[in-house]
Amino acid sequence: MTPTDAISTARHAPRHSASPVRTLPNATKWIALAVAAALVLGAAAIAVGSERSLRAPAETKGLGAGANRGVSEPPAMAATTAPTVPTATVQPSPTAPATITIVAVGDLLFDSRPRRMIDAKGPAAPLAKVASRLSRADLTIANLESTLSNRGAPVLGKPASLIFNGNPKGALTLASAGIDVVSNANNHAMDHGRIALADTIAALDKVGIKHAGAGMNTTQAWAPAYLVVKGRRVAYVAATQVVPSYFLPSATRAGVANGHDMKRLVATVKAARKKADIVIVSVHWGIERSYTANAGQKHDARALIDAGADLVLSHHPHVLQGIDTYKGKLIAYSLGNFLFPYKSASGRESFILGFEYGRKGVANITAVPVYLGAWGEPIVQTGARARTILGRLAAASKPMGTKVTIKNNIGYIRP
Repeated sequence: MTPTDAISTARHAPRHSASPVRTLPNATKWIALAVAAALVLGAAAIAVGSERSLRAPAETKGLGAGANRGVSEPPAMAATTAPTVPTATVQPSPTAPATITIVAVGDLLFDSRPRRMIDAKGPAAPLAKVASRLSRADLTIANLESTLSNRGAPVLGKPASLIFNGNPKGALTLASAGIDVVSNANNHAMDHGRIALADTIAALDKVGIKHAGAGMNTTQAWAPAYLVVKGRRVAYVAATQVVPSYFLPSATRAGVANGHDMKRLVATVKAARKKADIVIVSVHWGIERSYTANAGQKHDARALIDAGADLVLSHHPHVLQGIDTYKGKLIAYSLGNFLFPYKSASGRESFILGFEYGRKGVANITAVPVYLGAWGEPIVQTGARARTILGRLAAASKPMGTKVTIKNNIGYIRP
């Protein structure tokens, strides 16, 4: 059994059933993660790839993939293969717990320094310092800001410095840290074309990580991910408002869900509302390096909540933005970077958003400050740097009427 196969088996062992909807009991998650982490850490060999440099903040040149040795990668998925779109068929238990814990983080990049870190130190390394915090939640969410493939050609019409192709072993990184579902709806999902996107989806499927926002055709790109978490049905809807025209899908062309099509996005949320107890929406949006959510973000977040979303947890600006509420629902306009070798200090400041979601909505909202290290890896902060990061979050949230109280290196968020 390869390490990849072992992780897939560990994450799925208690859940063999005909249903395509994923069930995540917390105890099972911990057991699976312990097995996965041990296998990942023991399997990686040192294979340092060719040096590639960052040319500008958030702009990494994709120079093609080198050999990846030591960890068996998920088999490449044929570019013409269309993954099965999941449907919600599992019913929650009548005795399902009223409350689940959720953690959300921002952009994860597996190209450049994170790619080399995996080759040098193993797949678990990039998220090793935060894995325990991510794993302890019942549901952990992130944005996958690159493909996971060694195949495909750089897309035409885009600067080379903005083209990413992430290490395929990044799927093992996500699994070892307990990440359950990711958004593929962003402006890098098709950087190396259809074949690399297909490989990415295959890699995620191999380790049991759900995904939404991109697919082999329009239907798949718009399909929500469905999970069952401690007996509660969760729908995850993803779209991007930062979308090159050549990333738009058709009936026969791969692509991403176009978040500018608010009519379809609202309809997707309304349909998901009929199938799920909790609807979470992720939109890739906003202005890069801006701490302030713009009017369009605020308008669209409210429209999504009016359509039935319980949570709007988003990204793209590469810096954190404020926490807001509307009709008692939680909005995080930008969760910032999370695994990203950003050059500026502002782009390395981020946080882990955590909260409980129960029958009365969101409670006990916290922010754990992190700073991204030399490889772009997240490291939990204390002391002065923690206060600086949380102070930025407090300042960005204050105009929305949200108060952030800093105590013992944690931000306690009160709408």
